[in-house]
Amino acid sequence: MGPTLGGAAPVLVVNVDASDLVGGMGGNGGWATVAGSGAHVPVSVAAHVGCAGTIQRVLVDEGRIIGITTTDRVFAVHQRRAIIARDKECLIPGCHVPASWCEIHHVVEHARGGPTHTDNGVPLCWWHHRSLGTSGWEIRMDDGVPQVRGPGGSRRTMAHTEAQRPAERARSSCPYAGLT
Repeated sequence: MGPTLGGAAPVLVVNVDASDLVGGMGGNGGWATVAGSGAHVPVSVAAHVGCAGTIQRVLVDEGRIIGITTTDRVFAVHQRRAIIARDKECLIPGCHVPASWCEIHHVVEHARGGPTHTDNGVPLCWWHHRSLGTSGWEIRMDDGVPQVRGPGGSRRTMAHTEAQRPAERARSSCPYAGLT
């Protein structure tokens, strides 16, 4: 069973010059062009959208295709089920979006060598997945167990218990927190 919210992983076809790819992934600029529309988006945005999908790279230099690769970065159905069973809901404290509605996030980014493995995957709702890089939340894995450090610096091992939920719900910044 794949994601139950949003359907299949997104497909985004973009064209990126090699020089923009090198400069853009580090946050220093660079543009991608959405195929078929001519719309320009920052390379960092294109990379983020690709986080939950398959990326095919076609490297073009001066009009010549010099490389083609395909990377399947999507968690398999059995991995997704296992992560959902372990974490039950969005990993960010105070957010109670069910894990079955969440995207599975690579804790160590796939682009940086992170494996597509249950020891490197956590469920994040759409909101927290999109805002993770700017929100102050940090996630790491300790022998396959997710740990979260909040914007205030407190760290805790994730263990979703009924006793924690009311207090967490009251503190949540997620716009979806009150919907579950």
